[in-house]
Amino acid sequence: MNIRFTLLIFIAFFSTAMPLFGRGNAADHAVYGNVYATGKDPDLIDISYSCAAPTPQISDLKPLPDAKPGGTWWWDLAKRGKLNMQDTTVRYPRFLKFCVDVYNWGDRFFNSYDPAYVVGTGKRWKVRVLNDNWVDSYAMTLPGKMRTKMLSNLYSNIGGYIQYMAVSVGATYDLAKFFSNDPIQHKKWEFGFNCALFNAEIHYQENTGGTFLRQFGKYHDGHLIKERFPGVELYNFGIEAYYFFNNKRYSHGATYNFSKIQKRSQGSFMAGFNYNNLKIGFNFKELPENLLPYLTIPASYYLFHYKSYCALFGYGYNWVIKPKLLFNLTAMPSIGLSHCYEDSLEGEKFMFAMNINARMSLTYNLGNFFFSLIGKMNGHWYKSGTYSLFSSVENFSANIGFRF
Repeated sequence: MNIRFTLLIFIAFFSTAMPLFGRGNAADHAVYGNVYATGKDPDLIDISYSCAAPTPQISDLKPLPDAKPGGTWWWDLAKRGKLNMQDTTVRYPRFLKFCVDVYNWGDRFFNSYDPAYVVGTGKRWKVRVLNDNWVDSYAMTLPGKMRTKMLSNLYSNIGGYIQYMAVSVGATYDLAKFFSNDPIQHKKWEFGFNCALFNAEIHYQENTGGTFLRQFGKYHDGHLIKERFPGVELYNFGIEAYYFFNNKRYSHGATYNFSKIQKRSQGSFMAGFNYNNLKIGFNFKELPENLLPYLTIPASYYLFHYKSYCALFGYGYNWVIKPKLLFNLTAMPSIGLSHCYEDSLEGEKFMFAMNINARMSLTYNLGNFFFSLIGKMNGHWYKSGTYSLFSSVENFSANIGFRF
């Protein structure tokens, strides 16, 4: 079939066709595929198209890959272990996208550091094996200026944990079960959350298995002794949280949670609060017979049962000894108010409260491996006009782990 074009269409066509067949005389023509063009007039051109086109060749069709426009589907990345929640090109369902956006906002707000001082590990998973050991101790001054000190057995656990970002699960085994068939009369558990801005912890200790007297008034001239005393019981529940003022350059998590790397030495003041509920009983009726003559108060049951509300202030310092070796020392005294329960030794009343928390850590990072020794002490002072009791729980742990 033949189609006559107007001059306007000719100009548009000719501008693209010129390189193909140019200007010529009446016999000029050009062929391109099934299209034939002849020009007998410089202002007009005839175009014809052959309908006898060749039969198309059909080849085997291959399906397109399962590609989704606008980014990669989150589950595809998760199955390959390559999901990065900071990647803005990843596609999520609407609700999951909202959760990821909230998480990323929180991560920027709560976990932002100066990279010259603190950097991330580049890994989200951690596994670690630990050996955890703890004791409870008591220093008392009774009426008649009788001084006595007590120390429990050393309780030891071994266990393992696996952690993804801020969530971890694990289990520990009490080694006392391995060495003895006696019923377990002590327990301890802890929960903690750490970010750049603050640290929060909940802990509970219980010991009804007795302890050892290490000093008892004028017995043995006040020198060190070791006498079994089954009449001690401890129940201690506590909550504490504190804010780091130098949170851009100091990382508490680098030394106690293995979540960051402290590149340069730096310290920080901190402030917060703690709450404790303590129940400590001493049944002096169960004293060894040879110690009873040295007791300056009646051999009876004495219960210190109180809760304290305190403001906490302290300072922590990260000392980068070498690029891979980090030492931390932290001290946090607190003052506030204690409220004694009705069943407490001196009845219901309010008192001045003073507590102290201290901790120390030595951490070595070797690539994705980390090794750490951690010591902690939580102490509480009950002080009235008649009695003085400083009770504390000391904890020591050794950790070996791997980031991936």
